[in-house]
Amino acid sequence: MRGIVADRDHQRPASMRLGHARVKLLTSGVLACVLVCSPTALASPGTEQVRCTDEPRSKWLSEEQIKKIFGVEQYAIVKFKVSRTNCYEFYAVTQSGQIIEVYYHPITGKLVKENRL
Repeated sequence: MRGIVADRDHQRPASMRLGHARVKLLTSGVLACVLVCSPTALASPGTEQVRCTDEPRSKWLSEEQIKKIFGVEQYAIVKFKVSRTNCYEFYAVTQSGQIIEVYYHPITGKLVKENRL
């Protein structure tokens, strides 16, 4: 099947062909929109909510520290926020296009939960 699609692509005019770079760019754009436009669509169901802490934010790790622990530079796209349940939360797209959602404890910096979507 893959060969048939490739053969058809070569029959199209050059202006209509989707090269690997264009497909990757299009995929990244769609994933970015999903992460930015509707992060609640990716959020864990209400029954799965993770509660991290009730400690004041003065005791929390800084945003820069938790981003370093998470390894932001390893991902193509990253969205960071503080969850309603007082966890540091990341939505990210790996270099291979997989979407992940992770929660970190804001005081200890330990991974609390990870979802691969």
